Amino acid sequence: MQEDALFRTLKVGSLTLPNRVVMTTVKLGYGSLDGGVTDRHLAFYRRRAEGGVGLLTTEPLFVRPDGRELPSQMGVHEDALIPGLRRIVEEVHAAGGRIMAHLNHAGRAANPKLVGEGNLLSASPVLCPANQGRPRAMSPDEIREVVGAFGEAARRAGEAGFDALEIPFSHGYLIHQFLSPHTNRREDGYGGSFRNRLRFGLEILERVRAEAGGPLPIVVRMNAADYVEGGLALDDALRIAQALAEWGADALSVTSGTMCESVPFCLYPAGTPQAHLLPMAAEIRRASGVPVIVAGRIRSPAVARRALERGQTDLIGLGRPFLADPDWVRKAEAGDEEGILLCPACHQGCLGSLRKGAGTGCLINPLTGRESQLKIEPAPTPRNVLVVGGGPAGLEAAFIAASRGHKVSLFEEKKEMGGQLALAARVPHKEGFGDVVRQMELMAERAGVAISRGTHLTPRNILDRKPDALILATGGVPLTMGFPGLEGAPWVLAQEILDGEVRVDGKAILVIGGGLVGLEVADFLSARGNQVTLVETLEAVGEKLDPLPRAMLLKRLAEQGVNIRTGTAVTRVSKQGVSMMAAEEELGIAVDLVVLAVGVRPNRELADALAGSGLEIYTVGDAREPRGAGEAILEGLEAGASV
Repeated sequence: MQEDALFRTLKVGSLTLPNRVVMTTVKLGYGSLDGGVTDRHLAFYRRRAEGGVGLLTTEPLFVRPDGRELPSQMGVHEDALIPGLRRIVEEVHAAGGRIMAHLNHAGRAANPKLVGEGNLLSASPVLCPANQGRPRAMSPDEIREVVGAFGEAARRAGEAGFDALEIPFSHGYLIHQFLSPHTNRREDGYGGSFRNRLRFGLEILERVRAEAGGPLPIVVRMNAADYVEGGLALDDALRIAQALAEWGADALSVTSGTMCESVPFCLYPAGTPQAHLLPMAAEIRRASGVPVIVAGRIRSPAVARRALERGQTDLIGLGRPFLADPDWVRKAEAGDEEGILLCPACHQGCLGSLRKGAGTGCLINPLTGRESQLKIEPAPTPRNVLVVGGGPAGLEAAFIAASRGHKVSLFEEKKEMGGQLALAARVPHKEGFGDVVRQMELMAERAGVAISRGTHLTPRNILDRKPDALILATGGVPLTMGFPGLEGAPWVLAQEILDGEVRVDGKAILVIGGGLVGLEVADFLSARGNQVTLVETLEAVGEKLDPLPRAMLLKRLAEQGVNIRTGTAVTRVSKQGVSMMAAEEELGIAVDLVVLAVGVRPNRELADALAGSGLEIYTVGDAREPRGAGEAILEGLEAGASV
């Protein structure tokens, strides 16, 4: 039997890895305000080590406070932080893992609110569009100080016991700002020629190697392409890779994009290409002759294995997939690839949660970031648990309850499971949610949940079954709005479009409502060749969405010709068209169909009917209050853990 390419050992410098999977750096935001380690860090990294990852990488550790991105980011800038960092290493080692410290200074991409006005550093004073911060060009003395800070950070990481060090020449951070002609306009020995622009990074590497102590492997993360006009392209990357190989880098980690200009190619949300860095990584591997790691939406073991077998890379880098499923490696090794909860690249629970100051989580795995708080314990006494509703909240509740030893029955009135997630999976670029629904259903079945589809339960049906506990995950009911003339005009609900009940092609359509559902149904309809106008009474659309997915969605709608009108109210609907009012000006357009996307209300029919029944009832998800899938899944977990 041929050896699985994913599970061959590999030597990186002095370190032997048991498999070819690396968890790349992921910003967590779990730290204390002084940059210290917390229990959330310890539990998070230990859980990933238990999952069998060949090499873990820490979140970016800032080497100086003026290179900090987040108020709750881990630091490595003071000796007082060494004991906390050592605790992370000890937890990972105790679980059989290995961990690499990622040392960084963000330069102009640092957080201006944390760094202070005028304190952003860079090669040259080039504005960062993402944070609107204009840095100052570093003086020769400041360059020497930052080089020293990286060296001191490497010493601390070595004392903490890390297995390897990673230095980013990537993502538009400080070293990259010296490398790229886009951000380096200097005329001294650190600017102009390729060798001059590389000098700052090489000086840092020399100091890191001198201070780290012992033969710690040094990995350099580098861009295959910046996707920025005037920035680095693949030809530049090949020269950089050759220079780093000559210097003695133990491995190169290939990524792309900058955090100031081309954020989608740093963070890869849904709508960005999957695994598209593999051909470029293959060229970098050939040019350098050193082991290569490559990341960028390589979700599945099949894609990873094929890349290794084709010689495109030596190691597979995964970040968010380990937020979704810490056991990705263990399941792949056991041949259980259908059991892996694949990351849909939604950015709602990871980056979205991080931006809100709650720390990185995961929409589809509510335990991520809560490993130190939430524990799933076996039930002391098995009970009969009835779950009504097969959306994300109901599936999670049923799975958790059954995993704890309860006898669980789940009833879904539709023939298809998944609720709102199943509808979301029909939206362009969100097909990954379909994988999530299939895996959640599979895991519930494996846990012993008896699932009945196409079954509507009445209050009497429920009472006759005499459950010990009832979990109501009945979702929400789409809202309608009364417009003069609507009753005589063709109209449908957005949900009817997405679930396939109504098919529309080549029509003029008005979507009313600029929230997530309205924007996504506009995306769905315009992609099918319809002429779509979307109206919203507020002055902006999609305000509750994370800024990056929102920007990408709005750009796509503009490219598809969707006409978005904000501050606009519909006043009358007829078979001939729609009248609207905007800024005291009346407008009229001809449409073939009106689509309502104006929100949902909780479906509390069963909850209200059974309120006085004496049953132990848990109401979760949109049935409690309409919100996102992340809240629904978390509430499902909490209900399943409580019964």
